[in-house]
Amino acid sequence: MQAWMPIVYGTISGGVLAVLARLLCGLLLRQRGFEPDMERKHFWIMLAGMALVGGIIGWRTGVSFQGLYLLLILLVAACAFYIDAKHRVIPNELVLSILVLSAVFGLTGAIRFDILYSLLGLVVCFVIFFLPSLFGKQVGAGDVKLAAAMGFALGLTGSLYAIACMGALVLLYTLLDNRLPLAQRLKEMIPMGPFLAIGLIAVSIILA
Repeated sequence: MQAWMPIVYGTISGGVLAVLARLLCGLLLRQRGFEPDMERKHFWIMLAGMALVGGIIGWRTGVSFQGLYLLLILLVAACAFYIDAKHRVIPNELVLSILVLSAVFGLTGAIRFDILYSLLGLVVCFVIFFLPSLFGKQVGAGDVKLAAAMGFALGLTGSLYAIACMGALVLLYTLLDNRLPLAQRLKEMIPMGPFLAIGLIAVSIILA
């Protein structure tokens, strides 16, 4: 029974954070003039997903400060996922939250952290996502900032894993999206926030 307790704790925590994520998304959207109400089906999907990931976090880290960090990153990632998927905007508050959480938990020793390695990850991810805009490709400024924050949180190696994960998910999404012909889908600007959010939380858990 004791072996299951961290998983139950993580699952319940993930579900509770889904309620908080719904409120936070509403607040951030209201500040930007968007409709703040989340559809019920979207909330239940978020609740199920965050409870599942919370259970995985509990299994990986138990009841610990590292687990608390991952749960808070999950909260931020879920908000970035929903807001960018729904409205194609990534609030700066979420980007800043990732930077602050990584620095606070890292500098206090709660998670593995090397400031130089994290700064290198930030710079590399910023360059990777900013360069396409120099060649006429449409890349949202929010995507670039979120990628840089992800690089800071994961460090260089972790962020490269996350980018590879994100690339595979984007390719899969493009191939499975039947709304437009494939040639047009490849030219369409896809919101990167959801895929970056998945990459961030997935690699954070793997490296925990």
